[in-house]
Amino acid sequence: MLLSLFSTLARAQKYNVPLAPPPIGFAWQALPESKAAVLLPAGWYFKVEGEKGAPTYYLTQQEIGESGEFQAGLSLQVVRKAKAKTGRLAPDYAEWLMLRAGFGPGQQQLEKTASVEGVFYKHTVRYRDAPPETAARIVYQLALANAKTDTLYLLTFESPEQDWPEVWQLGQVMVRELVLDVHL
Repeated sequence: MLLSLFSTLARAQKYNVPLAPPPIGFAWQALPESKAAVLLPAGWYFKVEGEKGAPTYYLTQQEIGESGEFQAGLSLQVVRKAKAKTGRLAPDYAEWLMLRAGFGPGQQQLEKTASVEGVFYKHTVRYRDAPPETAARIVYQLALANAKTDTLYLLTFESPEQDWPEVWQLGQVMVRELVLDVHL
């Protein structure tokens, strides 16, 4: 069942489509610099950081403080012209990033998928991160690479392990309904 769920999520993002009315309890959060939109759950917070051409967007359950930390939420990093910034084309860089995900100290990889849909290369990894000094977290990462534009979208959704089932109910909607190349 989980394999099916994560495989479905890996194929579910939308490209260059008009935004549908948001589900109850969500509002569309436009990411104009990145020509994208993400569903923001009611009561959650939105923040943008980073330089022009490589922004990171945060949609979090808690307001992000000065430390930049949050307990549960989604971050989306967008890297345009990946080869110029990383030395690798976006599809190659996405694969390289995801090969390493979930294998650090205290991490246990739970799920991994990869697929190609037209110009988009997709890699997903879900893992448990349990460093000795903090509570365990579940992390879902999705790397989408547009081979035509050499753009990488790195989406991470995370939550404390004990809250994962409840918070992921919102997260899976956010991931599934992500819209890229939208005309806002």
